Parts: sequence; structure tokens; C-alpha cells
Amino acid sequence: MTYSRPYISKITAVILLVGILIQVLYDPISSARHSLEVSSVRDQLPQARAKWEALGITDYAFEIIGDARSICQPSARIEVKGDVVVKVETKDFSSEDSTPQILFPNKWTDPDWGNEVFLCNYNHFTLTKTFELVEQTLQNFPSSILQADFDPVYGFVASFKYGIYTGYGLLRPQINDCCNVFRIQNFQQSTR
Repeated sequence: MTYSRPYISKITAVILLVGILIQVLYDPISSARHSLEVSSVRDQLPQARAKWEALGITDYAFEIIGDARSICQPSARIEVKGDVVVKVETKDFSSEDSTPQILFPNKWTDPDWGNEVFLCNYNHFTLTKTFELVEQTLQNFPSSILQADFDPVYGFVASFKYGIYTGYGLLRPQINDCCNVFRIQNFQQSTR
């Protein structure tokens, strides 16, 4: 059985049209990209954590900038000793005129969300606990991981974005307030 060129061209055009329609409606390409991101985090996490643990750093300071949409937006310099938060200085890092203010320990936890939302409790902000957050998310809700980066020198979680994953197809609802995100910057190991 032989097919003519016009018949093959029509079949090819229909297949191409169906493929484009599926992409526009459901966006399987971004879903595949998302699956690769989750897989990459799953692969990188053990090496990053091993690097961090091999260094044995328990006293350090860093800045954290985070956002748990409409719930809390941590922005502070954190000091950790013995892997426990000992000092929190809040600061608006987007403004050069912002003056740091020491936050007393009784203000470190948001009374409404502190136990439920990781970013609403400054006591959570040790680098060990950020690893635990990523591990728990991978174990319990891997599809909610949207992006993760690890520090190339120390291995700690340098940034993490997690929430409700949606693709960009027309038949998938877009959710604007979907994500919790934090970034760690200006890490400094403390010397005793």
C-alpha cells in the first residue's frame, strides 16, 4: 500500500495541528520542564547536604529575604550559634535607607501562622532546617517544588520556591498567589 504525497502532507498537518492544540490547551512542555526541575533537586540535595555537613559549620550569619504570599514576608539578618537562631535583625533590603532593628525572641513567630508556615517563624531559619524543609517537600509534595538552588561553596539551600504548580495552558487555571519563596544571601561563617 503506497500513499500519495498529498495524503502524507495532510496527515502531517493534522498531527502538527493536534500537537499545537494540546500544547496551547494543556502545556505539556512546561510540565516536563517542571518534572526535570524536581528530579534535579532530588539529585542535587544529597550532595549539597553532605557538603554542608562535612564542613561542620554551626555558627554563622546570613540574610534571608522571603515571601509567603499575603501571610508573612521575612526580611532579616539572622545569627545562628550551635545551630540555633540567637539573633534576628529585621531589615528592608530593597531600601538602602532601611535601618536594621533587633527583633526580640517573643516576636520571632507569627502568632497566626508560625507553626504552619515555615517562613512565618524566624526560629526555622537555620540552614539545617532549610534542608529539612526541602527534604520534607520532596517526600510529601514533590510536585510543589518550583525551584531550588544550592550554594556552590557551602552546599546550603541558597533559594527555594515551593507552592502550587500549574502549567500555562489555556485549560489550566493560573494562580497568582501560589508560592512561598526565600533567598539566602551574604552568608558568613562565625569565628569563636
